[in-house]
Amino acid sequence: MPFTKISLIKGKNKSFLQVFKEEILSSLINILKLPSDDRNIFLMEYEEESFEMKDPYEYLIEIAMFFGRSDETKKLLFKTIVDSLNAKLNIKKESIFIFINEQPLNNWGVRGGKSAEEVDLGFKVNIKQNK
Repeated sequence: MPFTKISLIKGKNKSFLQVFKEEILSSLINILKLPSDDRNIFLMEYEEESFEMKDPYEYLIEIAMFFGRSDETKKLLFKTIVDSLNAKLNIKKESIFIFINEQPLNNWGVRGGKSAEEVDLGFKVNIKQNK
């Protein structure tokens, strides 16, 4: 159940934005082995004067998720997102900045105010990639 926020400058058409969002969701679901209906994603468009990032970055992807995925899994997630956006939308890989904010399960209040460590999430958090 990661929460993902995409930030970019206004001006892209709706089709571009939909593909952008869907490619990130698909990457999250496939790499983190999430249920297909696990969708918590927000796309935020900013006026050019309100969005400043160091060159060459044009797209910011923030992923807040439970602590526990291996470094290999996170590296694969980064690569999968960037490769997918490049292949589908011809976005330069170097223009994408991704960061993960990991939190322990007890920092998430879910399903009526329960700690996430107290409920069956329906997926594993401790994911390790096979080499």
